[in-house]
Amino acid sequence: MTPVPPPASVTSRTSVPDGGTVPPHETPPAADAQLSRNAVPSGDTVDVWWFGTRAVAVSPAGLAALDSGERARAEAFLFPADRHRYQVAHLMLRQVLASYTGGAPGQLTLGREPCPRCGAAGRPVLLPGPGLAPGAVPSFSLAHSGDMVVIAVAGRPVGVDTEQDAAGCVCALMQALHPADAAWLAALAERQRHEAIITCWVRAEAVLKCTGQGIGHGLGGFPVRPGRAGDLSVNGCTVVNGCTVVNGCTLHQLAAPAGYRAAVALAGGGAAAAVRVRKRP
Repeated sequence: MTPVPPPASVTSRTSVPDGGTVPPHETPPAADAQLSRNAVPSGDTVDVWWFGTRAVAVSPAGLAALDSGERARAEAFLFPADRHRYQVAHLMLRQVLASYTGGAPGQLTLGREPCPRCGAAGRPVLLPGPGLAPGAVPSFSLAHSGDMVVIAVAGRPVGVDTEQDAAGCVCALMQALHPADAAWLAALAERQRHEAIITCWVRAEAVLKCTGQGIGHGLGGFPVRPGRAGDLSVNGCTVVNGCTVVNGCTLHQLAAPAGYRAAVALAGGGAAAAVRVRKRP
């Protein structure tokens, strides 16, 4: 079997950061530092933002932007490092969304749409508020793993996921994936298999986040094996310009910081999305 192909090409405005550490003798920027104003992506465009949690400082003013539920979840973490990662992820989400809406981060109201399968709380959404018309509300998705946070913003439902490369064997995770993907993975050499399992995992999570179902319903409902240029289909999934169209979403492998893998899914199929990688000025 062939190894996992390299990530699909992306159109980048800036480079993806290569880690989450703070350079020596530099003060981390505060999480409440204002971002430049951005237009909500239209059509098949997705904006992707990367942040290293070690490179962002959390101030009392920044924490005030979180709502009561976010503050309670942050305080529930036993270890300070985990609490910091959560705080940075959600503060930066509010900063990013505010850059598209023009509102204050602390005035944004976040909610959840019902899961299309069971009706339980599903995809997180930004709710319309004062001065924010329904048509101007961007769709978004948030993921964090290790010391990295990734946020995707689009004009229609979007899902993103990232995972840190595994330090040990992850072969047991194949059981959670689609049988066709598991069979392909089992035929790979062990090191390739470990990398490919994480690749399939982030692709499946990105699709489920896009559709609003979440991983509670399982990751194995559809195959997500990365395609190759020129393929018409892989395991029953259509491949368009090297991008898999599965479960009503166009799925892209993302370029990620060293030691991480990531994927983004955009609702709809038939056209390759233009992925713009953004970062703080």
